[in-house]
Amino acid sequence: MRTFLAVSLLLSAATAVAHHSRSHYTDEVQELEGELIAVHWVNPHVGFTVDVTNAAGEVERWRFEGLSNLGGMRRAGVLAERFTLGERVRFAGSLSVRRPRDMLVSNMLLEDGTEILLGPNHEPYFANRAVGRTAAALDEGPAVDAVAENRGVFRVWSGLLEGQRERFPFTAAAIAARAQWDPIENFAERCEPEGMPRIMRNPHPFEFVDHGSEIALVSELYDLVRTIHMDRDAPPANAAASPLGYSVGRWEGNTLIVVTSRVNWPWFDNIGTPQSQAVEMLERFTLSDDQARLDYELTVTDAATFSEPAVYQRYWLALGASIEAYDCQVY
Repeated sequence: MRTFLAVSLLLSAATAVAHHSRSHYTDEVQELEGELIAVHWVNPHVGFTVDVTNAAGEVERWRFEGLSNLGGMRRAGVLAERFTLGERVRFAGSLSVRRPRDMLVSNMLLEDGTEILLGPNHEPYFANRAVGRTAAALDEGPAVDAVAENRGVFRVWSGLLEGQRERFPFTAAAIAARAQWDPIENFAERCEPEGMPRIMRNPHPFEFVDHGSEIALVSELYDLVRTIHMDRDAPPANAAASPLGYSVGRWEGNTLIVVTSRVNWPWFDNIGTPQSQAVEMLERFTLSDDQARLDYELTVTDAATFSEPAVYQRYWLALGASIEAYDCQVY
């Protein structure tokens, strides 16, 4: 078995985007192999059950989880039918220090010699070539003729999490508060639906649906639905706070501007940075001229968390994706 130490792209990406906390996985990348027993083709991450024979000759049942969701695997040309139960498979990944027989994996080698990339930005590990999307091939072009369809923003948008830019001027108090965060017992580990603005910083697709006076933002993440009120400038006086808050929107040319307040979700991220109920968010969704790209800018104002407004930017592409059911599992 080959083992090496790495400050790997696997771990850095996992911390940012995975639904579970990855603090209980080591930085040591190892290989394990065994018999494929089950394929878990679900969101938020595909996984595998494998029988591994240990050094004592005993068979142990292991759980292996990748970082790709169903949409990412499909765009990479990998479908569930590619795997055969009973075949010998090998994985490269990092072991959990919390759960026995659990590995976060980036690469998988099938019995026929095919290597599968199980994350959105990994490179071949076992061979020179692999099936999947490497870091050099992430910015794929549009998969639909968006101009001909002429649907504007009202379609499913696919996010790659590449090209993200952020400026988060955290206060000293916000940083210090992270010391109280429990990496084992938290909303992500319990598979609890998240709130704003966290749900806009994930790799899962979402869809805008036009309901006239309201626009629904349907997120694949936890099957959440945000309502954007287009017929008012501010929340009603009696509007209750909620994890997703109360959003009002307006159009400026090809840009949808959304202002969200009344948010009672207590976390800015998944590493324990708090936010207050005074937080306000300004979002700008700007459609490209060819209707194939949606640029996003989020400005967060919260004096308890930031010394000045925080800014986050990314984009989504029209890739012909669909919204899949979310099946977060507590392990």
